[in-house]
Amino acid sequence: MSLKRIAINTIKILISIALLYFIFKKIPFRNVARIWSTLNVFYLIIAAVFFLASQVLSTKRLEFYLQANHFNLDFRSNLELYFLGMFYNFFIPGGIGGDAYKVYILNKKFGWSAKKMTSTLFNDRLSGLLAICVLILSFSAFLFEKKWILLILPMIATGIAFTFIITKKLFPTYKNIFFKAFLFSIVIQTLQVICFVLLLKSLGVHDNFMIYMITFLGSSVLSLISFAGIGVREALFFQASKYFNFDASISVSASLLFTVIIAFFSFFGIIFQLRKLHLKLMEN
Repeated sequence: MSLKRIAINTIKILISIALLYFIFKKIPFRNVARIWSTLNVFYLIIAAVFFLASQVLSTKRLEFYLQANHFNLDFRSNLELYFLGMFYNFFIPGGIGGDAYKVYILNKKFGWSAKKMTSTLFNDRLSGLLAICVLILSFSAFLFEKKWILLILPMIATGIAFTFIITKKLFPTYKNIFFKAFLFSIVIQTLQVICFVLLLKSLGVHDNFMIYMITFLGSSVLSLISFAGIGVREALFFQASKYFNFDASISVSASLLFTVIIAFFSFFGIIFQLRKLHLKLMEN
């Protein structure tokens, strides 16, 4: 692994540690534990199901990009590799990284071009980022007067059109699946938003969901600067609570619960690691 990647991962870990230290100075963990003690387990389980569904659909979206390059990986193999990538991203800080591991293993197993695999994963992530931005703007429309919708709608259309043009110019291989993948991305991000809303309900929150959802989506973008988004989500909710009418302790507690769910499903990746991956191609 290059020194550049090690440096970047180290910085992300330090950012997460610093942000968590800041948060727990303001909101002691005993407060979070007290809030968690009131948890409605039913909502927690349903939230976990929605998160799992989002990951399964993410695997399917990645399949679109793989097939565009004629990389016809079997869906089950793709799913196992996806969860193994989650494991590397979450439990091995500073390690090879989930996406890098996918490129390495598929290149080694099938001889697939590392360059094409990298562009596949980049465009897969880009589709998700575009969906997040579109949903943030869409949800924001409910917070402003109707006249602002006339501004927000063109912004959404322009963003989608601009991303499509860039994709068509720089990555023409994916132009035919762009909109299908984007629709999947909208559903994936919506499932994760629902997951977070259910976590809030599990902690007794029954209003201000729109602000929570926008903040949650914003934290998904900013999570790129930290390790697995840890710290950034909590810090953003803490800061947002100063300007909007919601409890900082509860929002931070819900954010930490979301991290627990990610960790729970990421851990399943070790099962595939221990029993060795048996990657297969699709049958004709």
